[in-house]
Amino acid sequence: MVLRKKILNHTGYHWRDELVDRLLPYVKDGVDRKCLNNLTRGYVPTFFPIVLDKSKRAHTWLATFPLRPRDDWWRSEIENVGREFAVESSRLDDDLVKKIFTKHNWKVSEPVNGISIGDKRGRWKFDAYKDKIAVEVELSSRSQVFKDAFKFLIGQATSQIEVGVVMVRRHLVEQGKPYLESVGRDWHAIYTSLPMLRLAFHGFPVRT
Repeated sequence: MVLRKKILNHTGYHWRDELVDRLLPYVKDGVDRKCLNNLTRGYVPTFFPIVLDKSKRAHTWLATFPLRPRDDWWRSEIENVGREFAVESSRLDDDLVKKIFTKHNWKVSEPVNGISIGDKRGRWKFDAYKDKIAVEVELSSRSQVFKDAFKFLIGQATSQIEVGVVMVRRHLVEQGKPYLESVGRDWHAIYTSLPMLRLAFHGFPVRT
């Protein structure tokens, strides 16, 4: 019997390899590439895809870490919220987003720890928060994703959150509005700059 070798055509970024290359000149004698690679294992994945896998059916999540259905209780809750967003897609706005999350027993407008309460411009807040999971919903501005990542980074640094989730529409509905594939390009830039950040993107359904 002849076994056919499976060929994987992935486009990605070998982040750990590049990180090791950059660190090697600065480490003490006796620490070689293999040793340094082992030290970074567990903190920095070896491979990061920069394009969506078109072969996956109904691709709705992008994440910098494995999503395990048994452990990630929040995944199904966020998907349920997203389905309600789809039903209300024609009139979805910030107020309705808060109303739907509240209905699902999430706190809304939760202040981000570590941001000065004396800031006259107002404290940063997460759109939704529950049991150390923070959610930001982006309906109109793709650039806000970078601010979201910074809020999640602060939240993780202060142990306020464990995971940050950005929700966008799954498909393009209007030119210039964020959707899953468009933020996928930003995901790569965020991840390679902040590989420690536990960040996930969810593309909720769009009613046509």
